[in-house]
Amino acid sequence: MPVQTEWKTFSGTIGTCRVYIASMEAVQEPRPIVIIIQEIWGVEEHIEDVTRRFAEAGYVAIAPDLFAVNGVRPEELNQARLQVAKTFLHSLPHSAWFNPQEREAAILKEPSEQQDILRETLNALFGMLSPAQSSRFIDILTDTATYARHSLEETKGMPVTSVGFCMGGLLSALLATKDPEHAGSIVFYGRPPQRGIEDIPCEIPWLLWGTRPQYYESAARFSRGNEKAWQIVRGCSLSECKPCVL
Repeated sequence: MPVQTEWKTFSGTIGTCRVYIASMEAVQEPRPIVIIIQEIWGVEEHIEDVTRRFAEAGYVAIAPDLFAVNGVRPEELNQARLQVAKTFLHSLPHSAWFNPQEREAAILKEPSEQQDILRETLNALFGMLSPAQSSRFIDILTDTATYARHSLEETKGMPVTSVGFCMGGLLSALLATKDPEHAGSIVFYGRPPQRGIEDIPCEIPWLLWGTRPQYYESAARFSRGNEKAWQIVRGCSLSECKPCVL
């Protein structure tokens, strides 16, 4: 049975939210929900593909566009510009990503007509890592969970879970601290939140990428702060994300 996809908007507590939804065609009754939470690159081709794969497994999968403001993505964060920024950053040592001086030196080596555009996109992109933006992202995610539970015909009354990658991994865990009805979170190589651990209503498998020891150590410390059973799976990678993890 083919998967159907669409972009929808709905009214949330902080304005209009924009979401990418995938489900099996001809859904006859409500199905469980998986909220797919983006990396810093936005809801791009890979996140859309993951969303469709969860739909193929029988869920209704919803990927909120966290960069959209009142349902519209800012021009400096459109998908074409984010792809250019991603290619540029991947050409640098990872340490240079968060070093403005090193980043600027690399920008100055790019063609002059691209420098201002690249600079504007990178400033906007890294601005999305601020605490204020994280709070806005959580508002969008809790609005999406409420919308799925109470308004979307294909999912009304059904449990909501989430899966997130890197930045989205942290947000997947944070969503569990903010939503008392949350049914489960999957975290792919995201850093643990520092507050609200005791409020988490569900178990959270923590799938960690590669061999970065700081991820294992921080996840282990977080697990000791929660009475729930946490599972830490070592060595998985983004390419191995399968719907069966839920």
